[in-house]
Amino acid sequence: MAIVLSHCAQYPRLKYGATYVYQYMRGGVEIGTEVFSLEKKGTHSVMRSDLHISEANSHQRGNSELVFRKHGKPMAYSRHIDVTLREIPAQNGIWELRYVFQSKKVTGEVTKDGLPQWKGIIEVEKGDVYCIDNNALSLLGILVKANYPKLRKKTIYSVKAFHCSEARVRDVTFRKIKDGTYHCRIGRIDVGDLSIRDGTVLKHEDATRGLVIRLMK
Repeated sequence: MAIVLSHCAQYPRLKYGATYVYQYMRGGVEIGTEVFSLEKKGTHSVMRSDLHISEANSHQRGNSELVFRKHGKPMAYSRHIDVTLREIPAQNGIWELRYVFQSKKVTGEVTKDGLPQWKGIIEVEKGDVYCIDNNALSLLGILVKANYPKLRKKTIYSVKAFHCSEARVRDVTFRKIKDGTYHCRIGRIDVGDLSIRDGTVLKHEDATRGLVIRLMK
């Protein structure tokens, strides 16, 4: 899975004060939720997201915050997440990601259990560039909403995205299966199918992991 934050002037106009809830299910059983909302803070906007996924001997719990200017350009992104994964024990721990956006450069650092994992500056391209990370459908929904007028007119549509965990730029590609349904890939990673209506992601199905995520409200 992937999540995204916008790095372009076409940032979607989400409703201030509204709360969006995505339900995560595997094998027909709920394993968690993600809740996000948008609020005004002076001349800036802030989007906050809370993720809580829990299964047998595995969990992902955390929150993220995106601060952006009124025209849509992000100023800062931070993420705190506590991860325990049976299948990828090397990822287990408490992760902190912090990024600051300046023109065509992204400055950031990543720590795990308080120890430095990466620190540096990444050049991003001019124009509509986005950022992605793992496990937060809310921000993938924002990318879709920002690009929907173009996306819905093409069979295959791609944008560039900066991957926060990998600290590198990836291609995000949407292939239309039928009206309202798109298959998504992040680089070479198969993300799964997205059900979209009027630019809003209603459901995400990842058949390879038996995972279904749907918008509750």
